[in-house]
Amino acid sequence: MRASDRSFDHLNHCYSSLLGLCDDLETVADRLPSAVRPHDCKVLAARLEQLLDETHHEEERVLMPLLITDGRAELRQLANRLRREHEVDAVTLQEVVEALATLAGARPMTSPEATGYLLRAFFESLRRHIHTEQDIIALITDAPN
Repeated sequence: MRASDRSFDHLNHCYSSLLGLCDDLETVADRLPSAVRPHDCKVLAARLEQLLDETHHEEERVLMPLLITDGRAELRQLANRLRREHEVDAVTLQEVVEALATLAGARPMTSPEATGYLLRAFFESLRRHIHTEQDIIALITDAPN
């Protein structure tokens, strides 16, 4: 299987942007409970929803077809596992967006520790997922990551 590096340009841009948003989530988690900027949380929630959806769409467009049509069963299984992870990411994202909305509305949160844990679990999982997909792309394109 050989893919053009160029076909992954937009996807790699999405990954870079998502990693930046993970950094922003980490900053929010670090500032809990009192030094959080409500406007930043509102913007972050909207950007996360839009960018995760865009990234998943781009993965379906350029990455998944290469994995699914490959002759190796392992890569087809990998594509299925990544799709299941996308589903989990989408569900967890809704919880993260709700938590950010609570912070943006300056409403009291149930537990700063629980909110911080939710944010950290999400951005750490998302970072691992992105790095895995970047490694897959590097293997497909025979390019260093």
